[in-house]
Amino acid sequence: MSEKIDISIVIPAFNEERRLPLFLDRLISYCNSRKETYEIIVINDGSTDKTFEVAMSYKKRYPALSVVKIRRNRGKGYTVKRGFLQSNGNICVFLDADGSVYPEEIERNIKYILDKGYDIFVGSRVLKSEGQVLKVKWYRKLVGSIFNFCIRTILFKDIKDTQCGFKMFRKEIIRPLFSRSHITGFGFDMEILYLANKMGYRIKEGPVSWHHVRGSKINLFSDSLKMFFNILQIRNWHCTPIRPLDGHMKPDEYKYMYELENHHWWFVSHRKLVEHLIKSLKIPSPDIFDAGAGTGGNLTAFSRLGRTTGIDVSEQAVRFCRRRGLKNVILSPVEKIAYADRSFDVITCLDLLEHTLNPAEVMLELKRVLKDNGRIIITVPAFRFLWSQHDEALGHLRRYEKTSLSCDLHEAGLKIRKMGYFFFLSFFAVAPVRIMRKFLVPKQKFHSDTTTLPPEFLNFFLKFLFRVEIKTLNNFNFPLGTTLYAIVSKSKVVKAM
Repeated sequence: MSEKIDISIVIPAFNEERRLPLFLDRLISYCNSRKETYEIIVINDGSTDKTFEVAMSYKKRYPALSVVKIRRNRGKGYTVKRGFLQSNGNICVFLDADGSVYPEEIERNIKYILDKGYDIFVGSRVLKSEGQVLKVKWYRKLVGSIFNFCIRTILFKDIKDTQCGFKMFRKEIIRPLFSRSHITGFGFDMEILYLANKMGYRIKEGPVSWHHVRGSKINLFSDSLKMFFNILQIRNWHCTPIRPLDGHMKPDEYKYMYELENHHWWFVSHRKLVEHLIKSLKIPSPDIFDAGAGTGGNLTAFSRLGRTTGIDVSEQAVRFCRRRGLKNVILSPVEKIAYADRSFDVITCLDLLEHTLNPAEVMLELKRVLKDNGRIIITVPAFRFLWSQHDEALGHLRRYEKTSLSCDLHEAGLKIRKMGYFFFLSFFAVAPVRIMRKFLVPKQKFHSDTTTLPPEFLNFFLKFLFRVEIKTLNNFNFPLGTTLYAIVSKSKVVKAM
């Protein structure tokens, strides 16, 4: 979009075919009456009714309205994050699709960001002001009071209403803030505000008029329990020190990788796992593409199995690949791969997705360069409760469970052929160490767990242990592990006419 956008409005919508038209009518009328330039982004969150068609019908009336269609319901937190990360406005706002908060609140409260230096404005149904309209059912008010008490006790004390469906953000903080968020459901507001407070952003809470609109998707009992659990998750996930996240490893981590990846038990065992998975595909002399080649140790090993090509977004990583004599590794973002459609039989995407802002977009690009009968092999770090300084040093944006990885793969239209956990035999040693280290390691120490080689006997024993684990994978799926792996293919193959 070439025209400068002043304000982006993101509307998460799930099965809103009845309430959305009334709200869009009012919102578009408001935008047309203002001198600022607006864009409206409706995120259709896997709706099973005609929400998508309803939203699309408004594009003729307001060309700056776009509609994003998500295949499966991912949750309000996921949709708001998705909308914000693709927005273009200098200020980003999200409003609930039910119209419980009118768009006129933008005009009343934008001054706090434009003129008073705040980074975030949080609409509040608790704070009172002259002329404020507040129509809330008594039982919702009771549950909200209990919930807000828990938030103030465990997370932060300064914000009295975290869940109101009206918030404004300065553009500059969107990427560093939302790239850290994990919660995809209704509890995402708490996580975003907790992170913003911890990162030192200025937050202003102010009263807004709010009207209860019938047809709420929130189940007061089950969703409240989930959000109480989210409070505990937030404290666990984000108790490590905050460092700027850009999705890239710390520079010295590449040096450690280059020196140790042919010797350290983790690198060697991880590579043996992927070699085992490639061999299990039984594709003769495959064309292998490594998306995120790192310092080249994997690509060197895979060259014994077929013809190899690789890319990496880091100039430092590509230089290390050159030192290994790998000339077929180029500098390239994984979102725009400089190869033709249907180029490769096997694509390895190894510990890459956790570095990307939009994993589904990455998988769509890998799908493009995959041959119709080819396979993509994926590994990612497992379980968010294991988040630690290790992840911070490696520039991770997330850790995965089977459900979250499956959602990203289905969003890209990929079919899961096999999925499981690896490093099961070390899980019960690694997990307590990672959890305890969050509280015991000095605040500014950011190093991964693979920067030094363990004693020779221990290193040899662990490599042997995981060779045994690999041999069991054909007949047994482990329920836990620190790595999650998957083999996927195109879900539909269109034959040429």
